Amino acid sequence: MVVTSQYREADLWPVWAAIALGLTGGAGIVFTLGAQQWRALPEAERPSRREAVVIVGAVALGAALYGAVAASVDDRPSAWRGPLLVGTALVGATPIVCVAYALWKTTHTDRSDVAAGELTEWLLARRRTMRTLVANLGALVGLSTLALGAVVRMEAELVKGHALASAEATPFEYVLVFGGVGTLLVAIAYVPAAIGLRRQAHRLAERLFTLEGVDDSAALLERVEQRARFEQLLGAEAGPFADLQAGIVVLTPLLASAVAVWLPR
Repeated sequence: MVVTSQYREADLWPVWAAIALGLTGGAGIVFTLGAQQWRALPEAERPSRREAVVIVGAVALGAALYGAVAASVDDRPSAWRGPLLVGTALVGATPIVCVAYALWKTTHTDRSDVAAGELTEWLLARRRTMRTLVANLGALVGLSTLALGAVVRMEAELVKGHALASAEATPFEYVLVFGGVGTLLVAIAYVPAAIGLRRQAHRLAERLFTLEGVDDSAALLERVEQRARFEQLLGAEAGPFADLQAGIVVLTPLLASAVAVWLPR
């Protein structure tokens, strides 16, 4: 795909080529990490085979729809490279999406009879899994957006050199839309499971540090502080949206897109 690019004479072609190689290689790494996380899940927490097939089918359908829309909008012979890169990123993200669904489903299980220490260890482990999930998905979205931004820049150079008609060039605003949609998809995969884990952490904190029957003000304040500290250790205090903001890698596509659109060209 890189070698057959029609933009090999452009100054930014090496940049796009490096990003494209990084994206495809990164998709393979993310796929492998997602598969490892899937195998690490206990058998009881894994979705059924039918549910996994539905998730994989939904991702494949999304890739097919994107390719069909891209082909209908851009009929140039080289237009297949963009959908192929996006499809590669979606394939790489599939195992992690399955893990996110498994975590979301598991959080709906009643764990009130599980020992506090065991449940705490479970929540900490799943919290680490979620951090890895959002970082991997955000990296794929970021690389995809940067690859598109490089293509837009190359086409802009060709338009200035009269080697490409301005009507055939991809608008700069498309990068912003693409980055926003990719970030939204990351949030859709991450937020439900993160909210479920936060709810489990709150329930555990309420069980361990109950405020019922505490009338002394000093004891009550100490109990409240203990509960808040415990929730903070479990990562339940900030909330999933704060996690997305803290994970800059998820917001990078939007920032990169805005820079590509509004900074002087």
